[in-house]
Amino acid sequence: MRDRKELMDSPTYKGPNPRSLFPVRSEVEWFYRDGRVVLEYPKNFNRLERQLHKVLKGPKNIRRPLDEVGTLLWEMSDGEHSLVEIYLEQQKRFHERVEPVDKVVGGLLETMLELGLMRLHQWDGSDRTQVRKARRVVIRERDG
Repeated sequence: MRDRKELMDSPTYKGPNPRSLFPVRSEVEWFYRDGRVVLEYPKNFNRLERQLHKVLKGPKNIRRPLDEVGTLLWEMSDGEHSLVEIYLEQQKRFHERVEPVDKVVGGLLETMLELGLMRLHQWDGSDRTQVRKARRVVIRERDG
């Protein structure tokens, strides 16, 4: 496992400082099934989809089961754990499965941010302020 300094001093990492970012779960229904988190939230229909839904029926909610990595991210996203703490815990539990951890877990977090399932708060040392709708957590340069 890489140490804290090496984790943040990657030559290809160009994102915000993960020590100051705190993921927070949005207000969605969630429950455990077989030790994993399942999220349930309403579908976001456009106008055509709404009309089709009236005719074809079907569920109004999406149930999104998370894998072990997503479950740990969801559980730790309580506003008390920084992104670095989440990265280190993911690395400790899942080893090579989440390498590089900033890309794998950061990518999952970005997807949840885009879906509105999470939001980011930033802690700069004096007070916590909400980061405006962050879409990118990890920005990497391309090799070569």
